[in-house]
Amino acid sequence: GETARALREGLKNLYSVLKDADPHLRFCLLTGVSKFSKVSLFSGLNNLRDITLSRDYGAICGYTDQDVDTVFAPELPGLDRQQIKDWYNGYRWGDGRQPSVYNPFDVLLLFQEREFRPYW
Repeated sequence: GETARALREGLKNLYSVLKDADPHLRFCLLTGVSKFSKVSLFSGLNNLRDITLSRDYGAICGYTDQDVDTVFAPELPGLDRQQIKDWYNGYRWGDGRQPSVYNPFDVLLLFQEREFRPYW
């Protein structure tokens, strides 16, 4: 109880700082923000847009197949492309019409280490 109240107050303070900085922010992406019902967490920041299930943003938090094949083309030699897909692709939000995306953390570590592992 007390810990939860302290955490909620901390989040409210953070959102208030963001709202006060609004004239200086062009774009701000908050991740890991849970929805709370009947809690005035967002009273300090009341213009949030939840894009979790929006088709327009389905690939915003990962790499698409096209990203892997083009942006990371120099990293692909020596790695099995299908194995990359099998290991690190499959994140999808919404109704399934959005593209699936690769976990960026894992993909970057694969390219660095050149070894397939569950980096998460």
